[in-house]
Amino acid sequence: MAMGAQLSYTCAPYLLASAPKAHEQIVWAESNAVVYANSVLAARTLKYPDYLDICIALTGRAPFIGAHRDQGRFATLRIDVKPLDSLDDAFWPLLGYHVGLLCGSEIPLLCGLENTAPSRDDLKAFCAAFATTSAAPMFHISQITPEAMRESQALGGLPPSRHLTIEPADLLASWYELDHAEASQVDLISLGNPHFSLSECAALAALCSGRRKHPDVTMAVTLGRAVYDDASAAGYITTLERFGAQLINDTCWCMLGEPVVPPTARTLMTNSGKYAHYAPGLVGRQVHFGNLAECVETACSGEASGRLPTWLTAVATRQGAH
Repeated sequence: MAMGAQLSYTCAPYLLASAPKAHEQIVWAESNAVVYANSVLAARTLKYPDYLDICIALTGRAPFIGAHRDQGRFATLRIDVKPLDSLDDAFWPLLGYHVGLLCGSEIPLLCGLENTAPSRDDLKAFCAAFATTSAAPMFHISQITPEAMRESQALGGLPPSRHLTIEPADLLASWYELDHAEASQVDLISLGNPHFSLSECAALAALCSGRRKHPDVTMAVTLGRAVYDDASAAGYITTLERFGAQLINDTCWCMLGEPVVPPTARTLMTNSGKYAHYAPGLVGRQVHFGNLAECVETACSGEASGRLPTWLTAVATRQGAH
């Protein structure tokens, strides 16, 4: 702080007023933020390790390599996504998780999503899950992310070295990797990995308004202090606290354990592909995965419904028939 740093304490610095602009050279370390900055904001950074980022802050100099340069931002892998109908907010973290498994350290170009119109929150969820399973610093989505308005732009005018296709059945397999808890009873609803945005607070407050969570279920939401202040001014925090939610600033689920995770809890539910992947190792609990509305319904009932989203139901039905 004495160096002149600003206190933000958030894993989603792209939600702050200081978010970088397109082509701006920055140095970030948190993996979801790096991928979001490069892919969604078109800023330029690598995934920097702790302490090297401090050295760069002191000197104002970073290695001119990788995604800092035009040549290091082109896709080398094309992935076609077969279309699905009636998508909800669980689609994007699931897709990010699956795409990351496919591409390793290669930067992918995703095609077939041109008409899906993802929100910034959808892309945030995609980035976090993608960064969980991939070493790549960024991705492109045709006609959605700023450096992929044309396929040739994202590919740097060269043909891709590989060309893959994601079938709905592939996404169903990844769904079961994330939604794997054996018991239907849920003790904890974990939200905010990465930190909630103001629009996510608004969406959650709308789902929780006039309702009350089950007394045996803990719901905790992590978010940055700047977003918390804005959400409080908008009345969302009051609504969420009346529902029974716990709001936590200045840390997130990658750092949290007991007692925020109740010692007696055996199963949690989250809408985060990132946390669904990490939670078993971090806190030793089994995980249910679902969209935000399912998380609220589960918070009220104490039981995960086990329902698949409508866009995967037909796939599961066909597999069952076989």
